[in-house]
Amino acid sequence: MSRLVVVVDPAVGVGPKELAGLWLADEEASALGVAGVEAGRDSFVPGLVEMVVVPLVVNVASSLLYDLVRRLIRRGEQESGGQRTELELVEQRTAAGDRIIVVRLVQERL
Repeated sequence: MSRLVVVVDPAVGVGPKELAGLWLADEEASALGVAGVEAGRDSFVPGLVEMVVVPLVVNVASSLLYDLVRRLIRRGEQESGGQRTELELVEQRTAAGDRIIVVRLVQERL
């Protein structure tokens, strides 16, 4: 079974525990798998402490996952009173079949 691993840059303002809670509370998201938080051991992202991990029950299109993750982060921003930010989502697949989505703020280009 492949896993979805969501890594959220701390600058986004929605942490892994909050995102996992939002995932579990969302009917569409929780139907895809149960979210949990794991330590970021041997991390490919420097400074990563925790990440959201979801064992995926079915194969899901990338666009659906992106929209779902964006929607949950927006909900987290609203609930915490944070400001709405422009997000960039980047996906990588591992040799084991895991799908890693990194969520970060869009940086202004000079």
